[in-house]
Amino acid sequence: MKFIRFYFFLTIAALSSVFGQQKVVLFNDTFAWYHWGCTGTSIALKEKIESLGFDITSFPINETRSFKEIPPFESFDDPECFNLFCENNKEAVEAIKNADAIVITGEGTIHDVRDGPRALFYLAHASKVFLGKHVEIINHSAYPKDDPALSSNLLQYFGKESAIQELARAQSIYKSAYAKLDFVAIRESFSLEEMEKIGVPAVLSFDCLPLYIRDHYHHPKQIKEKTLVLAGSVAYTESGALQLCRYLDETAQAGFKIKVLIGANAFPAKDDTAFVEFLTIHCKAPWELVNATSMDEWLDTINNATLLVSGRFHHSIAAFCLNTPFIALNSNTHKVHAICSMMGEAEPLLYSDPNLFDQLNLRTKAFPSSVDNSEKTKLLCELAEKNFDGLRAIVEKAL
Repeated sequence: MKFIRFYFFLTIAALSSVFGQQKVVLFNDTFAWYHWGCTGTSIALKEKIESLGFDITSFPINETRSFKEIPPFESFDDPECFNLFCENNKEAVEAIKNADAIVITGEGTIHDVRDGPRALFYLAHASKVFLGKHVEIINHSAYPKDDPALSSNLLQYFGKESAIQELARAQSIYKSAYAKLDFVAIRESFSLEEMEKIGVPAVLSFDCLPLYIRDHYHHPKQIKEKTLVLAGSVAYTESGALQLCRYLDETAQAGFKIKVLIGANAFPAKDDTAFVEFLTIHCKAPWELVNATSMDEWLDTINNATLLVSGRFHHSIAAFCLNTPFIALNSNTHKVHAICSMMGEAEPLLYSDPNLFDQLNLRTKAFPSSVDNSEKTKLLCELAEKNFDGLRAIVEKAL
């Protein structure tokens, strides 16, 4: 009995020591960014990291995008470039030096070879190669090019041969960027397939929003009238939005109250503003703007809808977890296609489809009056928990 008590004491002491000392720097935090789905994901992600005993220093996505002297991909290994980065981003570098692990929540930032992914890849590379830290990228989608296939835009602007070369360059950059990382968790299956094609080892996870809903939101449904909630998309087109306006006219005539859902903790989506302005000019049907000012208001609006129509990644996930039928529209990558596949839902309709109006009407007539996704939602939460397997391994090793 004394031995058991002694062992128990040592275990508690070890846990206290680990929990008191281990520090994580979290980059690209979306707590105050874009829309409330990103906020919920951020809260759940940080809560899980803290539950493992880590202290978190967080750099929000707007600061990550403002880091100076990010070198070109070809100069990531240049010590002079690293020194220049250090001189211009002293707070971030000091935080990295004092940390035990660097965690980057990639969200939807990592696609193509633009400035956003370049900044995150360099943070990962510099933290690992120059500062010797444990580095992870979790809770994210990854697409070397926006479309997993050679997109029509690439073919249009570069020609087939050049498009293939552009894709090969992007894949090479991504393979190199991920090669030195200690842990990679990708939040949807299509991205994982793209990374597996180029030899990037990663685990399939899921976005952390279902964890927030599970742990924080327990409101019953209160559907008092037929309500269609509409959310925009970063990928909406004028021709597609015009068809959407025709669709809203028809659904309003069928007795639906229409609500357009926007809102964010801070730094709201600019494309939402443009989308609302477009509807104001072109949509004849009456509609109500819901500019959500809290997580609960955002979730309540989706929870109490008869139907959601959205090109938003997080809105579709929230609808699924809240048992709200939804029609998905496409986003700027295949991430919405991927989650629809994982959740067993119909694939997104395309803004570019000349028959979008007809397709929306067909889906609306066929949507179920009620759904029960509770068992599948549990599985999504289990996948979301896999984002933290790398940090769990650190704790287990320390014990």
